[in-house]
Amino acid sequence: MKKYLVVILVFISTLGFSQDIIVKGRVVNQKQEPLAFVNIGIKHTNFGTISDEEGYFKFIIDEDQINQNLSFSYLGYKDLSLKINHIKENDIHEFVMEETAFVLNEVTLISKKTKEKKIGTQSFVKFVEGYIWADNNRNKDIQEFAKKLNIKKPSKILNLNIALMEVTIDTAKFRINFYSVAHNLPYKKMGSQHIIVTNKIVNGWNSFDLRDFDLQFDHPIFITLEYLPEELDKEIPFKYSGQLLGQSIKKTSSMGDWEVSKGATIAMYATIQQ
Repeated sequence: MKKYLVVILVFISTLGFSQDIIVKGRVVNQKQEPLAFVNIGIKHTNFGTISDEEGYFKFIIDEDQINQNLSFSYLGYKDLSLKINHIKENDIHEFVMEETAFVLNEVTLISKKTKEKKIGTQSFVKFVEGYIWADNNRNKDIQEFAKKLNIKKPSKILNLNIALMEVTIDTAKFRINFYSVAHNLPYKKMGSQHIIVTNKIVNGWNSFDLRDFDLQFDHPIFITLEYLPEELDKEIPFKYSGQLLGQSIKKTSSMGDWEVSKGATIAMYATIQQ
C-alpha cells in the first residue's frame, strides 16, 4: 500500500511541474491592421504556429520553455522576438510588427524568342511518400517543401507543381515562397508579396499558376510550397510523393530548421520561361 501511495504522490508531483503555457493574442502592423499567416515559434525547434486570417493565434508550450524567445516572421516586416516570460508577466496580447523597406531588383527577359523549361523532379513512384501532420506539437503549424531552381539567366516563373497522394480533403491553402541560397539550403525570403492560394487538390500532379505575379529571377533560388492548415486535422490531409535518389528538403514547423533527408526527393518542379 505504501508503494502505491508513493507512486501516486510522484505522479501528482510530476503533473505539477509539467503544466502547459498558453500564449495567445493578435499580430498587427503599425496601422493596427491584422497580419495573416505570420510564422510564430521558437527558433530552431519544432514548436511553432501561424496566425489566422484575422491575425489571431494561440501557442502552446511546456512550462520549461518559458525563458525562450517567441519569434514572429513575416515577409516585408522586421522579425519580432520577445521573451515568453516577459509576455506572460506583462499580459501582452497584441504583437506589433514593423514594416521594412524592400528594394526590388529588376530582371528583364531580353530575348524575343522565349522558351519554356521545367526545373525539378518531374516524375514520382507510388511507394515513395512523405507524411503531413497539421497538428504538430498541438499547435496549428505549417509544412514547407523546398526545391532548388538552378536558374542561370533571366527567367520568369510560370507555375509550381507537386505530386500528392492519399488526399482526404477537397481544398488546401498554401503559401508559395522564394528564398536565396546558402550552403545549398533555403536562406532568406525574397520578394515583396505574399502568394497565398487556395486550391482544389487531387491525387497526382497539382499545379499552381504563377503567371500573374510576374516573378523574375536571374540566379539560383529555392521555391517552396508551404501548407497552411486551417484547423487541426484529425487525419492526415494528404501525403506528398517522390522519386528515388537525391534528397528532400522540408520544414515541419514555423521558425524550425530545414530538414534534409537523403535517398529520395520530393516530386516537385517549376515551369519557367527564358
